[in-house]
Amino acid sequence: MIYLAWTINISLALIVAILLRRLFSNILLKRFIYAFFLSLFLTVWFSYPGRENIAPILSIYLIDLLESGELIKMRLIRPLILVFFLILLFDFLFFRYRSKKK
Repeated sequence: MIYLAWTINISLALIVAILLRRLFSNILLKRFIYAFFLSLFLTVWFSYPGRENIAPILSIYLIDLLESGELIKMRLIRPLILVFFLILLFDFLFFRYRSKKK
């Protein structure tokens, strides 16, 4: 059952990210929106520090926000930024490779 939930999460995130990408005409804005949305919904981290369970960052952030009331959670922002820059880098490299091929 857990594999089904992760598959649906990844599939929906990719579909929505591609649809959001088509809304914008500026190439840089397309890439940033795509990378931000994918990193927001695909980044996973440990549910609680010191535990083995992982969950999407967005759900962890919302639960932590309700429980503690702190807006900035550095333990969640660091992996989010890392995944954001990795997706952005791969997007730039893929576009460059694709444009040279034509």
